[in-house]
Amino acid sequence: MENLGIDGKLLIAQLINFALFFFIVKKFVAKPFTAFLEDERSKEKAKLKAQEAILIQEEQFQAKQRTLEKKMKEELDSALKSAKDQAGKIKSEMIIEAKAEAQAVKENARKEMESEKEKMYKDLTDKVSDMSLFIVNKVLSETLDNEAKKKVSQKILSSLSNKKVDLYEN
Repeated sequence: MENLGIDGKLLIAQLINFALFFFIVKKFVAKPFTAFLEDERSKEKAKLKAQEAILIQEEQFQAKQRTLEKKMKEELDSALKSAKDQAGKIKSEMIIEAKAEAQAVKENARKEMESEKEKMYKDLTDKVSDMSLFIVNKVLSETLDNEAKKKVSQKILSSLSNKKVDLYEN
């Protein structure tokens, strides 16, 4: 092989050097590097799984948020409806109460009017009686003596107290 320009000893030495280099690189460089690459791949897979889990959780959270918003809206709507119903009841109660108060005011006014009417009637009858007595007394004082005046006055007073004069009769 020397004719070809190949030295056998050098070739064996280079083969041993290559084997040693291969062994050292494989043992100390390739294995840790492959382990590092595998570790990075597993970390990347774990990262992807974590991202997927986060996305799933986020979707679940958004779904829960939507259901909570829907529930809150329903509760708000029911609370508004309840408030409107209560307001309607209160309004109708207030209307009934106002009508009752108005009726009471009317009744009081009617009673006052009747009492005023009775008072006026009594005052009028008293004045008519006084005026009648005055007129009778005046007329009788001019025409009768004292004894006859007393008898006539007593007779008139007793007849007035026994009979009630109705001014509205015609």
